[in-house]
Amino acid sequence: MYLLYSILLVFWGILLLPVFLYRAWRYHKYLPGFSQRLGQIPETLNSCGRPTIWFHACSVGETLSLQPLVRFLHQRFPEARFVFSTITQTGQAIAARSFAAYGQGNTFYFPVDLASIIKRVLDRIQPAMIVIIDTEIWPNLVNQAHRRGIPVVLANGRISAASFRYYRWAKPVLRKVFRNYTLLMMQSEEDARRITQIGASPEKLMVTGNIKFDKSLVEQETKESTDRALEADFCSADQKAPLIVAGSTHPGEEEILLKVLRRVRSFPELGQTRLLLAPRHPERFDEVASLILRSGFTVRRRTDRTGSPDGADILLLDTLGELAAAYRLATVVFVGGTLIRHGGHSILEPALHSKAIVLGPSMENFRGILEEFQARGGIRQISAGKEDRNLQAEQLTREFVNLLQNAQERESLGKKAFSILEANRGAAQVTADQIAVLFEERQEERHGFHG
Repeated sequence: MYLLYSILLVFWGILLLPVFLYRAWRYHKYLPGFSQRLGQIPETLNSCGRPTIWFHACSVGETLSLQPLVRFLHQRFPEARFVFSTITQTGQAIAARSFAAYGQGNTFYFPVDLASIIKRVLDRIQPAMIVIIDTEIWPNLVNQAHRRGIPVVLANGRISAASFRYYRWAKPVLRKVFRNYTLLMMQSEEDARRITQIGASPEKLMVTGNIKFDKSLVEQETKESTDRALEADFCSADQKAPLIVAGSTHPGEEEILLKVLRRVRSFPELGQTRLLLAPRHPERFDEVASLILRSGFTVRRRTDRTGSPDGADILLLDTLGELAAAYRLATVVFVGGTLIRHGGHSILEPALHSKAIVLGPSMENFRGILEEFQARGGIRQISAGKEDRNLQAEQLTREFVNLLQNAQERESLGKKAFSILEANRGAAQVTADQIAVLFEERQEERHGFHG
């Protein structure tokens, strides 16, 4: 089975090679960390004799959600070594900054899931345990770790409805893969039901909640300096001017938001409203800046520290890791990846700041969180899909104008969002406790470390 999987993985890589080459030429988007993905990880990751936990998170959201979990485990095992892998470039940048306190040079790009490459990385790191965030299934990694007696834990696992439809066809294969996991900790009962239906053993399952609700525990402690810097660069002298913060936007969404801003400004009392755009991917910063200028607006970029922030129509957040703090400046928040069929992005950061949140219709990646917010009236969501952009603009304008003109309704919506966040905290501690038990058992087997 693993040989066939490896052959298919190589074949798939060959098929995608022209796409990578085109993207590199057209968008100057090269595959970062290429040698690391082939197993040539930095020497700083070599085993140093300390018991090591390898954490893997795909991108920005998953990487940030690791913060409270890692903090709890570090408090319990201060002598342990933590290393972190990601797949995306933005995830790598966030990981390097967020986890520098746990050791320099402790981040790397996740290796291609071929047995020969995985063996090389395991030989270098020699982890005592591997923790994978959300549901990324890497058969060769899990198999090779199992052969070496290394526990593999799935934390904050989820199975979306879309993924479930495809995974069911691979149930015979997935059943064998899931046997090699030590523990599968799922976000909800629905996620647990789905993963059992695609082959996981109920004996290895736990429902622990969503650790992303706990991410703000760390952010509250570290955001003050970032907040002050953002205020200095982005806030005008007129603090009463309304500000719409649009976070994690994607191609096609900025055009609609600029159109909506123009319509919002047509209301006399909202004529000074400004828009802060934070594109999801850094390679689009220049593209979005050009779009803003072509649309007839003035723009101030976060990386341009010259001049006064006063007077710019649009604020462009062209940095990484500052969006969560930028939400604090908002009068109203829009979360991107929702006007197109992308599946949305996290709404928990603006909820932390008690902000009124508006979404497009696509939130499939955060189904459980969205349902919780909808049930308790902590969100506004338009219904128009990407097929009707004019209707999307009309509905967004209506929601923004209503909230910008009605402070009481805006504040009530924000307070409900924060209360939902508070009510769901605690999953990171539960998850950390389970990992700690397995980690201690592993160290007792090795007779080398006690937490």
